[in-house]
Amino acid sequence: MSNYFKFFPTTVYDNRLITDITRRTRIVEQLSVDPYALLPYVITEGERPEDVAYYYYGDQNKVWMVYLANNIIDPYTQWPLDDSNLYQTLVKKYSVGPLVFGNGDVDVVNNTIRLTSHGLKATDPIRYIDVLTSPAPLNSGTTYYVVFVDENTVKLATTAANATNGITIDITSVGAGSFTRDLDVFFNSTNITANIMHCVNVTDPSVRITYDTYAYGGVVTSEWNIVRVYEHEVQENENKRHIYLINRNYASQVQTDLRKVINE
Repeated sequence: MSNYFKFFPTTVYDNRLITDITRRTRIVEQLSVDPYALLPYVITEGERPEDVAYYYYGDQNKVWMVYLANNIIDPYTQWPLDDSNLYQTLVKKYSVGPLVFGNGDVDVVNNTIRLTSHGLKATDPIRYIDVLTSPAPLNSGTTYYVVFVDENTVKLATTAANATNGITIDITSVGAGSFTRDLDVFFNSTNITANIMHCVNVTDPSVRITYDTYAYGGVVTSEWNIVRVYEHEVQENENKRHIYLINRNYASQVQTDLRKVINE
């Protein structure tokens, strides 16, 4: 990657010296109007940009052509991840907690627990871990479901359905502990609303609406499909597999043209 960018000139932006990569745009525009210049390619599981360059151009140092053809600036975020790395990335992205609370955060009158700036949504699955004494009747290691009160306070339900219907746990004693989002449930459950990203039209998936519109906006629900977080992230990763390669017959000319543009 560094071999690609080191040939570009620098410019000053926000009082910092940065690499001026905007000049590559002209080459990309020229390629896009030639029907033979760019060829479709599907990245296979675990295949890296250097692998693609070696496979198609016979030289991994021509990886810059793969980047150029697809406007890739950061291959760490713009290149598809393998299954293992994708999952680990999603774990980091969607983890919440530990959200720690003490005896004074438990309100047995209103059945609430104060979790400052918790970032949770209604029906979010959260796993409880105790510290010495648990608020009765909570059990350490058990997953509960959020009934949203405000950004600093929640109530708990034993099931997602109960959370949706406002049927909360009656807390009878104070205690301490912490909550973390149960990602197994969050990624896989179809019974919670906390993991819904949006809804797409059945006949035209490019048309999207929010879940609130789907649920309360009077739309015909049979015309829409719910898209959840994990499904969305997997599809976004899969979309990155579909790239273009500069036709190898154009490689020498593209290299010459790019040098001219950079040296202007």
